[in-house]
Amino acid sequence: MPVPAEFVPAYFDTLVISGYDFTDGQVRSHYALTGPDPAQSLEFTETFDFRELGATFDGPEDRPDERLLRLLTITACVSYYKLAAPSRLHLGFAVTDFERDYLAQVIRGGLGEFAYENDLPAALEPEITADGALEQVPGAQTPDTWRVDAPALVPVGGGKDSIVTIETLKADGQQPVLFSVNQYQPIDDTIEVSGLTGVRVRRRLDPKMGELNKAGAYNGHIPVTAINSAIALLTADLLSLGSVVMSNEQSADIENLVWHGFDVNHQWSKSIVYENLLRQTLADYGLNPDRYFSLLRALPETAIADRFASCTQYFDVFVSCNRSFALDPERRRSRWCGECPKCLFVYVILAPRIGKERICEIFDGDLLDETEHLELYRELAGMTKHKPFECVGDYAEVAESLVSLMDRPEWADDAIVVEMTQNRDELTERAAGKAPIVPSKNVPAHYARVFDALLAP
Repeated sequence: MPVPAEFVPAYFDTLVISGYDFTDGQVRSHYALTGPDPAQSLEFTETFDFRELGATFDGPEDRPDERLLRLLTITACVSYYKLAAPSRLHLGFAVTDFERDYLAQVIRGGLGEFAYENDLPAALEPEITADGALEQVPGAQTPDTWRVDAPALVPVGGGKDSIVTIETLKADGQQPVLFSVNQYQPIDDTIEVSGLTGVRVRRRLDPKMGELNKAGAYNGHIPVTAINSAIALLTADLLSLGSVVMSNEQSADIENLVWHGFDVNHQWSKSIVYENLLRQTLADYGLNPDRYFSLLRALPETAIADRFASCTQYFDVFVSCNRSFALDPERRRSRWCGECPKCLFVYVILAPRIGKERICEIFDGDLLDETEHLELYRELAGMTKHKPFECVGDYAEVAESLVSLMDRPEWADDAIVVEMTQNRDELTERAAGKAPIVPSKNVPAHYARVFDALLAP
């Protein structure tokens, strides 16, 4: 069916995960929105192109692990489910109980912000059906040939967190392979400065998505880190690499708010909840869960900022402003926008650590001397409504940085610092609640030396 001029989400009662195929280095995952009339169904294909990896795809032995193909297709359905938020999700192939559970948790946790902003609490608990049931998936009894001693694959986002992971591994003498989904200038620049090898996978959403959003489909945040994690696992498998080493920090575990009994967390797919879910799912597939973990899980954002402060070679290239990563290339910015919660958060966290002159150079201005930012800073410090729906740290970390700046002459006259000084006692009390460094149980034994070095003062 062609895209309708007017899309009515309520008409579609089911999203079907139809299946997937892998040919010529490309995974194609297939989905369909269906309603009462089969002729009115909308079919979608999402493509994941692995051909730039340099791997060979000549025969059956070059095919990715079937379990990881299933995992990717199940995870990526969220982009198409959210178009109509139907009451049912149907898998058009036989599945295990743990795959159903994985999908249910990805919907419930990963689409919390989407459901909140569209006022769709029922979207978080669709009925999940399938064409049949499996005790175990094909290949589950095959011995896992993954090598723990192979080089790591490190996803790079262009921001400070993955840079800290990169430099920690390099300091241990390792040469990780750096990874990205699609191409963005901050990521390319980071890889160039690191001096390491980078690889890239192209992800292409079905082109009907944009048309449907204009025609009335629902839109909103999805757990993109979950999708990228599944792509990274496939990439490591194809290249015979070791662990996918993420850079998700401790504060990603903190929800933005509680709504209709659901924890709504913008960073859910970066949280320990998702990390544990994915590791358990790998284990249920018969794969080693140490294929995936976050090296930075133990650290709050301020501790990561402390370590990033010595990575001066990256100061002029790192960017984590979301406007630099817009899907539409015409909407991308090359540097920090200086207006969004992410920019303000990174600025205030780094300001006490790298000094006023240098941070003003990085952001092309002093973001603490612009009064229009006051309300956002108050949100980031937990003084007004819930934490912004962005990848930002805990209230206590922002409060700690603001109090620190109040005692530094170079910042004393900045408008935001002057205004916040009136709330010094409140901010000091809030800063005292900053989470401590708590070692992660998921760091594999063969990374213990690296982890210990990361935690060293």
